[in-house]
Amino acid sequence: MAPESLREPEGEEQELPPQVYRRLNSLADLPTKGRISHTGYVQSVSYSAAGEHPSLTAVVVDRLGGAPGRRGSQWHVKLNFMGQRTVPGIKPGVKIAYGGMVAPVGHVPTIYNPRYVILPQRVR
Repeated sequence: MAPESLREPEGEEQELPPQVYRRLNSLADLPTKGRISHTGYVQSVSYSAAGEHPSLTAVVVDRLGGAPGRRGSQWHVKLNFMGQRTVPGIKPGVKIAYGGMVAPVGHVPTIYNPRYVILPQRVR
């Protein structure tokens, strides 16, 4: 069960404490450094090699799909789960509310060990 501070009220967007996290409506507003919260979609997941320290990295975007083009053309952030070979529920296409300290790692915005909640998808 998710902590009370991360639960999404029925019909409302997920919010983390405003005094701690800067709520982003779009990853285009992503600061270079700082605490942020955002709701997006897992675009891809990658795993560390067998001989390396366990790590799972999820790339999160504002919305899935989008215009075709080069891979780096869509705003994204990497969520890096250190010490984890798998994270239940984290897979491509999942809607996720997350928060944490963002910092550039190799010129890519990255959050290590973020707080997160997997959100239900709307049925069409």
